Amino acid sequence: MSLPEADTMQRAATRTVISPSPGGAFSVAFSDVEDAVRLSSVWLHSGWIDIIWRFRRTRIGPFWHTLTLAFFVLVMGVLWSTILKQDPSHYFRYVTAGMIVWGLIASFITEGASILVSGQATALSMRFPYVAFAFGHVWRSLLLFTHQFVFYVLVMVATQTSPGWVGLLAIPAMALVIANGVWISLLVGIICLRWRDLVPATASIMQIAVFATPVFWPRDMLGANLGFAADLNPLFHLVRILRDPLLGTPPPPVSWLWCITTLIVGMTLTLWIYGKRRHRLPYWY
Repeated sequence: MSLPEADTMQRAATRTVISPSPGGAFSVAFSDVEDAVRLSSVWLHSGWIDIIWRFRRTRIGPFWHTLTLAFFVLVMGVLWSTILKQDPSHYFRYVTAGMIVWGLIASFITEGASILVSGQATALSMRFPYVAFAFGHVWRSLLLFTHQFVFYVLVMVATQTSPGWVGLLAIPAMALVIANGVWISLLVGIICLRWRDLVPATASIMQIAVFATPVFWPRDMLGANLGFAADLNPLFHLVRILRDPLLGTPPPPVSWLWCITTLIVGMTLTLWIYGKRRHRLPYWY
C-alpha cells in the first residue's frame, strides 16, 4: 500500500461524524423552542400580516367572524333555548361565551393541521424552527378571538350582566388555554404533515366534537349516569375553565387539574416526538 493511500485511509478512519440534529430528543426540541422565541418578532409580524391579507379589500375585516358568530348565536339561542327549555337571557350568554372559547380551541386543531404543510416554502428554504409555526398560528387565533370577544361584551351589556370579580379567573385560564394550544397545534401539524388524509379528517371530527362537548347544552343535562362522558372529555375542561369565569362562575378544581395535566402530558409527548422526528420533517413535504 502506497503512502498516500494509507494517509487517506487514516484520515477517513479518524473523521468526525457530525449528526444533523445533535443531542437527545428534548435537547433538539428545546433548542428549536429557544430559536422560535428569539424569532418572536418574525411570527408576531407574520401573524398580523396574515390577518390583514386574509380580509384585504373588505370593509369590516376580521369582524366578519364576529358577525357570523352573532347570527349563529341568534339562531341557536332562539331555537335551542326553546327546545331545551332554558331561560333565553341566560342561554344567550352561555352559548356566546361557549362559542367564542370553542372557536379558539377548535382553531388550534382544525387550522393547526395545516400549519406545517402551508409553511413548506419557508421550511425548505432555510433552517427554520418548526415550533415558530405553532407560535404564529396561536397568535393569529388569538387575534381573531379578540374580535369575537367584542360580541361577548355586547351580549353581557344587552342582558345587563357582569361576571364580577370572578371574571379575573379568565386571565390564568386564557394563559392555560394558549399554552395547551401551542402543543396541540404543533402535534396536529406534525401528524398531518406525515399523513395528509388527516387534514380534512380533523375538520370533520371537530364538526362532530362541538355537539359531543357541552357547548350548546349544559353538562348537567346528561344526568348522573352519563355525566362521566363529559368529564372524560379534555376539550370540555378547556372550554369550561375559560367560559365559566366569563359567565361569573368559578370553574371547579377538577377542570383546572385536567387542563394542567393535559398541558404537562401533552407538551412532554409533543416535544419528545418533535425532537425524535425533527430531522425527518423536511422529507415529509
